[in-house]
Amino acid sequence: MICTDTLSLGQFPDRRPTTKCKHDGDICRHCLGTWIASEFGTKIWDEIRCPVCPALMEPADMEEFAPSDIYKRWNDVSIRATLESTKNWTWCGLKSCKSGDVHDPRYPKFCCKVCNKAHCITHNVAWHKGETCSEYDYRKNKYLKRAEELATQKLMRDTTKKCPGCKRKVEKSYGCDHMTCTKCKHEFCWQCLAEYVKNRRGRMIVHQPGCVFHNPSFEPEVLIY
Repeated sequence: MICTDTLSLGQFPDRRPTTKCKHDGDICRHCLGTWIASEFGTKIWDEIRCPVCPALMEPADMEEFAPSDIYKRWNDVSIRATLESTKNWTWCGLKSCKSGDVHDPRYPKFCCKVCNKAHCITHNVAWHKGETCSEYDYRKNKYLKRAEELATQKLMRDTTKKCPGCKRKVEKSYGCDHMTCTKCKHEFCWQCLAEYVKNRRGRMIVHQPGCVFHNPSFEPEVLIY
């Protein structure tokens, strides 16, 4: 880009567009500013180059030659990018607050030193006071809550049964299938709920059909009452 209009020397900068340029400074301030504005609208903020050579525009070049509104926007983007490249940099979660700070990601609660507001960096919401992140998830995620409820119900079905004697729920955590209710002392088979009864040989049980212990050829003796 070279200006072809007849202009006074005062309309040209007194130096090259960048400190790395090797060519003459034959671009007027207006054309250079227009070029920078166009490049800022189409390029990444740190890829704006001289209109004549590949030299990148540096902060001092942008401040001197860019239109004031473009420079302000460029400077804001530049500062934001620099901060975000800082390890563990975290922005305040309050939209009206433009501050931030370095924050240890192991701790989800971020307290802004400018607006004094706290927010959760895990969920990007205002801090859920009185709740851990897991508790917040549980409260907010109704599908997760329902899934856990169903899992609990299944666990109850798989590990507990009603005692045939007192109807109290009995849990089996280990051991054989000969159960004794801790409340009413009723003895029964965990698999089929058949009752253990007394005969001349002591304790016995007639398992229900379908039970893994059922013996179709077994004939129980007369019970003793």
